[in-house]
Amino acid sequence: MLIAIFIIKWANEDSPIFRPLIQDMRLVDSVQIADVLDQEQITYYADVKNHMLYVNQEQTELARVSLAKIGIVIEYPEITKHSDLNKAFDEFVKQKKTNEETEKIWQRLWFFKMVKLVMGALIIIVLILSVVRPALREIILDENKK
Repeated sequence: MLIAIFIIKWANEDSPIFRPLIQDMRLVDSVQIADVLDQEQITYYADVKNHMLYVNQEQTELARVSLAKIGIVIEYPEITKHSDLNKAFDEFVKQKKTNEETEKIWQRLWFFKMVKLVMGALIIIVLILSVVRPALREIILDENKK
């Protein structure tokens, strides 16, 4: 039973997964970017040694939209600074549509959560069939013999 509780807790765990947003912080105004991320309450951390900025994977799109609002469009390996915000946002939308069309199913945000839940359900089913069912069978058979 303890294993089942552990599996359920593990499957529902929401520890943030960070992915790189900016691969070289020396190319951009990092203070301006940090201000935008703080304003939008986006979880991030900066790896100063490698000059990279990581953002919570679930908030990546919000971070990219927020940066596009101030004219910074990130298309790896380029980071483009636009003075025309409409042009920056249009480029971001075009880039997002292209990414959605080419993205693999296992790279989507919901996929890993679904795999964890399915694995947890399978382990609980196996636990029920291998431990609880035989124990109940013994209890029922003992009562029938009496």
